[in-house]
Amino acid sequence: MLTGKVGQTGLNSGIEFHTSLRESKGVKAKMKRQAKSEGEVLDHATSNLLRALKQDMQKKDGRVDFEKLRKDGYSDRLLAKLEQA
Repeated sequence: MLTGKVGQTGLNSGIEFHTSLRESKGVKAKMKRQAKSEGEVLDHATSNLLRALKQDMQKKDGRVDFEKLRKDGYSDRLLAKLEQA
């Protein structure tokens, strides 16, 4: 569909171009986030803390000392997760 003034010359001739609805492109909509369960949130937070602990130990000592962590009272389950982090 063309609208505007006819007969003018130059760069700004007054002609406006409009596209019809048939020519418009689709619009993408964001999907709503699923609410996370409390267990999923805790698992994610635990993984982040373990990763930070592992990086900190590697930065200080160059390695993760699992024996020291066992002596400090960390559980075997937590240490197994720490190895995976």
